[in-house]
Amino acid sequence: MREAIPVLPMADPDYWQDPYPVFRALREQHRVAQNEQGHVVPLHWQDAAWAVKGTDFIAEGIEVLERRGFKPGDPMHTWRSNAIGVMEGESHRRVRSFATGALSKRNMDSIRPLIRKHAHALLDRASGEAELDVHRDFASPLPRLVMMDFLGIGPDELSGSFAAMSRVNIVDCFGPRVTPELRTAANEAIQKSMDHVAGLYAKRRVEPRDDLLTHLVQAKDEQGALSHGELITLFSTIFGSGASTTSVLASGILELARHPEQAALFRSDPERWKRGVTEETLRFRPAIIAIGQKSAVAQTAFGIPFAKEEPIAVVLGAANRDPVRWDDPERFDIRRDPSNMSLTFGMGAHFCLGHAMARATLDEALACFIERCEEIALANEPRWIPFVMENKLDRLVIRRRTPSA
Repeated sequence: MREAIPVLPMADPDYWQDPYPVFRALREQHRVAQNEQGHVVPLHWQDAAWAVKGTDFIAEGIEVLERRGFKPGDPMHTWRSNAIGVMEGESHRRVRSFATGALSKRNMDSIRPLIRKHAHALLDRASGEAELDVHRDFASPLPRLVMMDFLGIGPDELSGSFAAMSRVNIVDCFGPRVTPELRTAANEAIQKSMDHVAGLYAKRRVEPRDDLLTHLVQAKDEQGALSHGELITLFSTIFGSGASTTSVLASGILELARHPEQAALFRSDPERWKRGVTEETLRFRPAIIAIGQKSAVAQTAFGIPFAKEEPIAVVLGAANRDPVRWDDPERFDIRRDPSNMSLTFGMGAHFCLGHAMARATLDEALACFIERCEEIALANEPRWIPFVMENKLDRLVIRRRTPSA
């Protein structure tokens, strides 16, 4: 029966540049496809949402890294074993509640002026240039600056972690092309990062502050405090979420450059349209390629029998362009109802912890960008990096005309 399921052409580099016509053609004829590992991929919104938010399918555990060559004792294996992304049930609820409680101490609306301040400062630095390297000058530094201020962490405290993590993208360790070199680099980087964060926690125990690290290290419930491994992984996961915001921010600027009529509408009233721009960007090109799930029990789903713990891949780009949920889903349109949210941040128990921070950052950053650029156009034709788990552009350079020009 599985032989009749079409296979996504993931070995073809061109597929990664624009997989959406493939999803569309397959969706018209099939309920599911499969990836090159043989994991079922739901092609329709309803199936994908059910697989993510319900209890029939649950989050993949540490086995997703084990299939890619990571072994017990490897730093990546240790780090991932303590992540809330692999937890279910009461353990997941408990650890997530610590993070939710710590994050709730910072109101998202109160940081919007801070986001705009950082965005304008970055654009001021490049104000004399007709061309802007989006990743280098804006999309990459902005989420990091916002996150540091939001969490109360100084640049001097994170310099060691930045240096280690800048050499490798941890998300790539979950992708289809994990080489021995990537495993070695990831293990080295994550070990250095964990050691550095452990030192920060030790510092907060001696000198507590009103910041996320202190709240996490002091938090307790009826079962006690978080374990050392849970503390390390939880903080690094929260802080590391800024990398995904970078990818979406760059994607939003790319689509505005490709759709000048949408950019003009946005520029006419940034406050009115910023939420629509953010949600449409999240739908149109999500940061993460796929969510790994597995069957909680032996069952039949999507008309296919599944063994217990058999993995599936919920490819977000396929679900996010289902015409049953969105009219003309291949069109980038900021006028869509922003309350009709996509699957980009997941659903259910594992809904992304940092979604509110990411949305606030995207809202304000894109609004500032469009306010400061009266005309934008692509100075290069960017390409999407293939065979990785994050939708990343190799380079994005924008040619612009500013109000003062």
